[in-house]
Parts: sequence; structure tokens; C-alpha cells
Amino acid sequence: MKSGKLVDFLTRFRIPQIVLGLAAIGLMLRTPRFFTPGTLAGILSNAGPIGILAVGQAFVLIAGGFDLSQGAVVGLCAAIAAWLGLQGLPEPVTIGLVLALGAAIGAGNGWFVAFLRTNPFVTTLSTLLIIRGATFSLLKGERLSDDDAFSWLNHGIPIERILLPTRAVLFPILAVLAWILLRRTIFGQHVYAVGGNEEASRLAGIRTRAVKVAAFAVSGFTAAVVAIQLLAYLRVAKPDTGTGYELDSIASCVVGGISLQGGSGSIVQAVFGCLLLQVLTTLITMSGFPDEYRTPVTGAVILTFAATDALSRRKNSR
Repeated sequence: MKSGKLVDFLTRFRIPQIVLGLAAIGLMLRTPRFFTPGTLAGILSNAGPIGILAVGQAFVLIAGGFDLSQGAVVGLCAAIAAWLGLQGLPEPVTIGLVLALGAAIGAGNGWFVAFLRTNPFVTTLSTLLIIRGATFSLLKGERLSDDDAFSWLNHGIPIERILLPTRAVLFPILAVLAWILLRRTIFGQHVYAVGGNEEASRLAGIRTRAVKVAAFAVSGFTAAVVAIQLLAYLRVAKPDTGTGYELDSIASCVVGGISLQGGSGSIVQAVFGCLLLQVLTTLITMSGFPDEYRTPVTGAVILTFAATDALSRRKNSR
């Protein structure tokens, strides 16, 4: 089989995803403890924050962008939410302000990328550093505790003697809403069009700049949601809250099959990638492998999927 046909076969039938899924199933079968309500509930709870970020990241990637600032936005929004809560501001008002802040920061990233034509990687890396600095200054390098912050998110739904936290339910709910927005609205169609061919979209009358700004705003919004979720769970805001989360969200999208070149992908793929990585991480731990194995294994998986996507794009561009 020629290399071009091999690449086409691998990408068309999602062979890398299938192989990874089979590997996960193999580990599951040799780990009987995995098939318990507690473990499955734990996977969903742990995947929640990254999954929500992956949903927002999917909008940016499909639109042809890249958002490295998500984790920093999580940290800043968590710090501000904790501070507002300690000032006695009602929770609905705090939630509204924090969500608006996250969306505004995302829209700011989008404005630089769409109107000033700055590189998405450089833009969001810069805002990551700026926001981290702002968070450190706000917290003065210390922790800010709020034991009563959004405590209702820690309540749960009883399922076979297991209490599934309310915060874990946010992930699937937001994923469904995002799927509807991306697949069943004009805005979603424009996101795909802009990511596929921005110039052709502009000539077709699509407001490409507005679409990019909105895609980044969605990413910032999801970061604010995660900030509220984490503050409810941890009950403390720290200068490094959310560190590395942006890389995990990108990894989830890449593993799920969303292209880094824009124009293709879906929310289902982002969710699948997030859950698959979380399952793999859980299985590596439960199988008795050292924790040091998780990072290189995850890196190898991401590199494999990125390489497959790049080869596929190169073949299709010929």
C-alpha cells in the first residue's frame, strides 16, 4: 500500500482513534476495578473541567485559531470570583460578572487575531503571560479561600450508592448546547466556513472577523465556567489555578480528531478525546504503572494524532 493511500486509510477510518480505544479496552479488561460506579463517576468528574475547556477550544480550532490563554483565564476568573464572593456580592451577580469577564477576554484575543492579524499562538501566549501576572498581583502571590463559594455545585445526584457531583453534570449539558450551536445555527456554519477558507467566506458575505471574535469569546466563556466549577470544588483560588489546562484541552481536541488547520471537527470529537485521555490516565494509574508514565504516553499519543492530521492535510492539498 502506497504512503498516500495508507494515510488516507488511517484518517478516513479513524484508525489511530480505534487503536487507542482498543488499547484502553485492553487495559480495562486487565483492571477489574475499573468497572465500578465509583471509578466511572470519578472519570466523569475529573474530565469535566478539561472537557468544558475542550468544547470552547473546539470552536477556536475549527475557526482556524488557537487559544493558549484558557488556563490563565481560569485562574483569573477564579480569583475574581473568590474576591467578589468575600465582598458579599450575591452569587448570581458574581457568576454573571465572571462569565462576562471570561467572554470579554476571549473576545479580546479574537479582536487581535481578526482585526490586527496577529498570530493566534503568539497572541494567546502573550495574554496567558499577562493574565498570569495580573492574577498573581491580585492575589499577592497567596491563596484566597472562600469555603462557601458556589457550594451548591458540590451537591450531587445519587446513582447506585455513588454521589455524582452537580458540577460533573455541567460538562455533558454544555457539550450538548455547544453541539447545537455549532451544528444547528448559522453561526456554527460560519465557523466551519471561516476555518475552511477565510477569504472565500469573506467574498461570500460572511463577517469573518466577527465570527473569529465570537469563537474566541466562546473559549473564554468556557474558561470562566471552569473557574466557577473549580472554585466550588477547591474552595480556594491560587495564582497557578488552571496551569496547563489549555494544553489538556488542545490535546483532547487533537486526540478526538479535530484538525489543527481549521475547518473540520465537532463537539462530539472534543468530548470523545477528553474522555479517552481521562480513561487512559485512570487506567495507567490503576494498572500499577508509575505516574511518570502518564506524561510521555500522553505526549506520544498527541504527537501521533497531530502527525496523522498533518499528513492528511498535505495529501489533500496536492
